[in-house]
Amino acid sequence: MSAVKAYAAQSPTSTVEPFAIERRAPRPDDVVIEIDYCGICHSDIHTAHNDWGFTVYPVVPGHEIVGHVTAVGKDVKNFRPGDRVGVGCLVDSCRQLGRKTELAQLAQDLNDIGFEAVGQRTLYAEAFAA
Repeated sequence: MSAVKAYAAQSPTSTVEPFAIERRAPRPDDVVIEIDYCGICHSDIHTAHNDWGFTVYPVVPGHEIVGHVTAVGKDVKNFRPGDRVGVGCLVDSCRQLGRKTELAQLAQDLNDIGFEAVGQRTLYAEAFAA
């Protein structure tokens, strides 16, 4: 576990404020990324405001990140520390549904970077490489 800096909303009406998050240890198929830039879009605002009714607070809005790799798990083959990387809003999809229907966001095993694959968006993130 390691502590990282983030900006979190504490409630549907709060602003985002500095917040510390304890990150889990990287797994064998993880890529650890130091985030240089992070996009905020309408879905992040809806999530922070709990417009969809499922937000768990504190929440750290932001996705679609650009950064550089700081560490990789032992099973990662295509990334190395120092690589410049980008992560979209959807990760860890089965990649089957999207090929058939162009609706990858509906795949049963899809993880959104903010809710499952990473847990919380922070200055450091883990993303699956395998």
